[in-house]
Amino acid sequence: MLSLLTFPTGFGLFSISPFCIKSAMMLELSGQPWQRSDLLDPTGMPHRKLPVLETPEGQISDSDGIRDWLEAQGADFDTGLDAASRAQARAWVRLAEYHLGLHLLQMRWNDDTVWPEVRDQIFQPVPGPMREEISAPVRKEIQDGLHWQGVARFNNAERLRRLEQDLKAIAALAAERGFLMGGKISSADLSVAPFLISMLHTSEASAVSNHLRDDKVLCAYLSRVFETVPLP
Repeated sequence: MLSLLTFPTGFGLFSISPFCIKSAMMLELSGQPWQRSDLLDPTGMPHRKLPVLETPEGQISDSDGIRDWLEAQGADFDTGLDAASRAQARAWVRLAEYHLGLHLLQMRWNDDTVWPEVRDQIFQPVPGPMREEISAPVRKEIQDGLHWQGVARFNNAERLRRLEQDLKAIAALAAERGFLMGGKISSADLSVAPFLISMLHTSEASAVSNHLRDDKVLCAYLSRVFETVPLP
């Protein structure tokens, strides 16, 4: 049986990591038997990252690598799509992981209002009195990365405006088609939905979480995705 090495549950979700949620959804759709194995510290993993899939051939790291391996075993996450639509789905994957993902990191790690709640979710296994000390260097590293990349240099209004452009595009397609690439779930949804639901559930103190809660179209879209691919 395959074993998905994943960050633990948190925020009421399968995992604190949208990449781990994505990988679990792909495993479910692939039909491969699998089980989860939770880790909090990925230091010993390839690239020092999770998720990692334990297979008979060895460890497969990163959600993209897991997708490639599952597709090599016969899975197809874009069934029925032509070459142009598959290319568009790939672009949605990148938008989710390299833009929505940055906004999620900003929400969780760089918002002082939200941080105590996030810290207690992500570092829940660490005894309470030690959480701030243990989490502080991790938080600083992520904050430095967000500043270097640039998203942390915008003010809140500028960040929300940029994020809102993405959310409107997602909502427009979801309202018209049901899923991003049409009437059937695809690889685009398997990346976009985990990031959106992670934003939605991060904190009631977050303006982004509250915005998503008020968006009936996006909430309905997320319900469709996770009813189509329920996670154990």
